[in-house]
Order: sequence, then structure tokens, then C-alpha cells
Amino acid sequence: MKIAIAQINPKVGDIAGNAALVEAFARRAEALGADLAVFPELALTGYPPLDLVEKKDFIDENLRALKRLAGLKLKTALVVGFVDRNPAAKGKALLNSIALLHGGKIAARRAKSLLPTYDIFDEARYFEPAADNRPLQFKGALIGLTVCEDIWAETALLPSRLLYRNNPVKTLCARKTSIVINISASPFYRGKGARRRTILSGLAKKMKAHIIYVNQTGANDELIFDGNSFALLPSGVISAQAKAFEEDLLLVDTAAPSPARAVPAPHGGIAEVRAALTLGIRDYFHKMGFRKAVLGLSGGIDSAVVAALAADALGPENVTGVLMPSVYTSGRSTADALVIARNLGIRTRTIPIKNIYSSFLKELGEGGPAGEVNLTMQNLQSRARGSLLMALANANNWLALTTGNKSEIAMGYCTLYGDTAGAIGPIADLFKTEVYRLAAHLNLVREVIPAAVIKRPPTAELKPGQKDQDDLPPYETLDEVIRLYLEENRGPAEIVRRGFKRDLVLSVLKRVEANEYKRKQLPIGLKVTEKSFGYGRKMPIVKALSFLK
Repeated sequence: MKIAIAQINPKVGDIAGNAALVEAFARRAEALGADLAVFPELALTGYPPLDLVEKKDFIDENLRALKRLAGLKLKTALVVGFVDRNPAAKGKALLNSIALLHGGKIAARRAKSLLPTYDIFDEARYFEPAADNRPLQFKGALIGLTVCEDIWAETALLPSRLLYRNNPVKTLCARKTSIVINISASPFYRGKGARRRTILSGLAKKMKAHIIYVNQTGANDELIFDGNSFALLPSGVISAQAKAFEEDLLLVDTAAPSPARAVPAPHGGIAEVRAALTLGIRDYFHKMGFRKAVLGLSGGIDSAVVAALAADALGPENVTGVLMPSVYTSGRSTADALVIARNLGIRTRTIPIKNIYSSFLKELGEGGPAGEVNLTMQNLQSRARGSLLMALANANNWLALTTGNKSEIAMGYCTLYGDTAGAIGPIADLFKTEVYRLAAHLNLVREVIPAAVIKRPPTAELKPGQKDQDDLPPYETLDEVIRLYLEENRGPAEIVRRGFKRDLVLSVLKRVEANEYKRKQLPIGLKVTEKSFGYGRKMPIVKALSFLK
């Protein structure tokens, strides 16, 4: 059977646009001679639709779109993800569903059995799980139609504890299904693509079945979808691999002989992270109807990396870096910022904040004794800059990018309504040490970020002689402590056993938890790790944590 993997980039809520995209790819698949074209999970609504599914009109429109696609006069059958209504009298009103469209009608429907409720997922809030999943006959083959999570039960990709009582794949395997189709909307995190390939390769061998894995690409809000769809032979060998982070259409022939060698895996590491962040910025802007970005360009490593990513995503002509020197800004910082802008080809604008800052201090009657620049005074400078960036964004129909990294966000080393003012944080899920690695990668072809910027000790320059590590542990130490606590859920005793001093560990963890109120007010940050700050980490603001005493 000739199966087309249709890896598309849907937009949440744009049912008409998504249906048109499905039709366009379906016609391309037909031109290639495909018997079947397979599209991602919830392709008609976009993923995740969240509370949009609670609107009757939204569900009605997606069902009408499915019916219209079914009525197209195509030789190629379609497998499409959509939201269906639950015909049962009990349970949730909706189903996360998959339909086979063939012969001018909806030939078969199946629903997702396993509904994830961990990390960023909350599908049980909306959908009723399917009780079973029976294979169906199509073109002489017994085919199983599964949706995302259904194929991952009892595998290493899920959390260590068994989450589900049933395993749809076991049912399909027992009935000797020869082709398992899995439609997914699987968000990206670093290294996930390689894990998918390894796990499903083992599953194909175990089932002695072809596996067609179709993932969406693109980004919606803070989630990035890497695509990386593929086809597996019953031997576990990958016979076809779609592109990463872009739309693609692949034709797979399950009757073709095995390839002489396995299809190579896409590149991973920091290059993969760069591609993900670039896509995340581009889709956030374009899907929101914006084209131009503005950011504060300080001459430091964080703003330099964000500016470089934005220039890649939007085009340098659509990015403006604003220099906002204060009385504490060094000439070196200004010079470095201008070099970065020139290297990237982005526009700049300089707005000194000295007079604005002085006016704030005068009106507030605020000032440190004997020339001391206290925390209030430091934050006023950051807030003056945030106000200027937002004013420029408002006046020009731009979106402002924030430049905070995961280390700073974890520790609250940022100013509410100051350097946190903006629409989206491109590097909010990168530790400071990872920002340096990304900067080195950006410089592989040519020097975009000057070596002097990379080597310079980081500083906010909000008071004379200031350096980040006057207030924070060395980033190499800080980042590992935060990673163990946040991403691996290690407790303080476990982290201490890794070789870190107890006082340091407790001080870091207490500060992480004390700054939850700040993080609840930050713009969304693009997710590139398994555990990011954002709606995948649900923590109370008001709490007492006795285990940190």
C-alpha cells in the first residue's frame, strides 16, 4: 500500500484554514499515487485547542469540515484527526478522534483511548477515553488507527509509573494488525525525536507490523512541534523520515523491498534547539498576524542570542534592537550592542534613560545613602526600559521579545514590568550555560556574536561594578542545581549527595520557590526541555515548604 505522510502545520482554531491545508496536501498525495494520506492529531482544530472545545459552534464547524473533506472526489483515502461528539449517554461529551475518509463518506471512526494528564497535557478535562480500538480492513490490509498517546503505553517515553490500565497496541497486536497508523501532536523537547525512533522501532519488531508515525510541525503558543514523522518496517528499520521543523509530504510503499540501510536520524543537540526556537518565534508572530519584533539590545549575551534568533525567524529587516543606556552603562556595552546589530543586519534605535530615571527618583524622593544604588533604584531603570519597549511596540504594531533565561527566571533575577515586559521569551527555557552554547553555535559559520561578548562576565549594569555573580552562584553550579530540582524532581538531600554544599542548595531552592509569583506574571516562554516554567509546571504561589528548612 502506498501511504502518504502529510506532516502539516495547523493553526489552533483556524478550522477553515486547516481544512484547506489538509485538502491541498491530500491533492498532492493523490498526484503521487497514494492509496492513503495520513494527517496529524486534531489536524482540523489545531493542537492543543484547550477550552475552545467547550464552544458548540467550534465543534460544529470542525464536524462540517470533516464531512466536506469526506465528500471530496479523491482517489486517495484520508486519515484525519478531529473532535467528535461522544454518542454515549455517560462520560465526557467529546472524543479526541481519528477518521478514515473514503468513497465519499466517513468510512470509519476511532477515538483516543489514553488521555495524558501530565506536564502540559490535560486531555481528560475535555475528552472521554475510548473503551477499545478495533483494527479495520482497507485495501487488503488490517489497519490500526491510533492517536498519539495510544502507542506509548508501557514505553520509556512516558513517566516511569504505569499511567493507564489498558494498552491499545496490545489489542491491535493480538488481532494481528499489519499496519499501525499513529497520528500525533507531540510537542518537542531536546532529544525527544531520537527517543521516539528508538521506542517505536522496538515496537514495530515486537508487533511484526509496519508503523506509520505522523506528527504535526509548527508552533502554537509556547509549544513547538518538530514534525520528524517516519515510517517503520516490521523489522524496526526506518524506511522514511520527514523533515524536522517544517511541513513535508512523504510517500511510503509498504510493499517495497527493505532499504539497503536505515534512514539517518535528524541532527540533534544545540542545532535542534536553535531550529526549534526559530520556528517558535516565527509561528508565534505570523500566526498572531505580526511581522516585526523589538527588543532591548544591551550588548550582553542574552539579548545578542535573542536578536540573532529573531533575525533568523523574521528576517533582519523586521527586527529592531533598542539601546537604552543609563549612567551605569559602559561604553563597551554600547559598542558591543552596535557590533551585534551590524553583524545581524538589524535596525537599532538609541534612547538614553538618564533623564527618565532622574525624573522617577525626583518624584519618588528615592535615593540610596552616600551614593548607594539600592534595589528600588535598579528596578526603576529596568522598568523605564520596559515602558519604552512597550511604547515602541504599541506605536509600531511590533511585538516585544524578552531576553531572560531559565536561570534568571528560576531565581527571580529579573524585574517585573521591566526586563520581563513583552509578548514572548525565546530563551526562557534555556539555562545560562546553554545560552553560551547556543551563542557558540550561532557563530559556527561566521562571527555573529563577538567573542568579547561571550567572554565578558555577565552584568545587568544597574549599579557601578555590578556582576551577576555578586548575587548568584556561578552559573555552572546554579544551573545544575536548578536542573536536578526542576527537571529531575530531586530533593535537597539528593542534590547535596551529588556534591553540592547544603547551604547553597537550600538557598537556591528557597529562592526558586519564593519567586513563583513573578513567574506567574511573565510572558510565555518557548518550551525546549521536558520540564519548563509555564503551564506544564503547576505550583502554588502561597505555600510553606517544610522540606526546604
